[in-house]
Amino acid sequence: MSGFRIPLDFSYGNFYENNNLFKDETSEKGMEKSIADFISLIVNSPNGSFRPDYQFGFSLKNFRFENTDSEDKINQRKIAGKSDNVNNYALDLKEAIKQFEARLHNPEVKVDFDKKLSEVTIFISGVLINFKKEYKQEIKFHIW
Repeated sequence: MSGFRIPLDFSYGNFYENNNLFKDETSEKGMEKSIADFISLIVNSPNGSFRPDYQFGFSLKNFRFENTDSEDKINQRKIAGKSDNVNNYALDLKEAIKQFEARLHNPEVKVDFDKKLSEVTIFISGVLINFKKEYKQEIKFHIW
């Protein structure tokens, strides 16, 4: 695959090396950063924000400005939970990661909700395919 970083870097040295979009993805750190950035994009995108594929994104973002009920549910689904349970948002995110981020094997998602702060914390884990290494990521955001 080829491509260039934007903005282009015209500093001294090899133009292709300075601007190669995918040079970092061959390293373990580059792959981890690439996956973390893409998962952050999925989490921060409500469903329907990407017209060619309505399923891209995280369904909780569609209800981010809704109030929770007494059981910490929005739209009759639990906010907090693990991706191995049904009827919660962690399972939705796990399915989105499996569909759109193929470089991460066996993704698992855990969502915690602090009602007092209205803060959601998402823990994502899995295995990097190319490096057979454990992957972990934590993402926080507020709901209202």
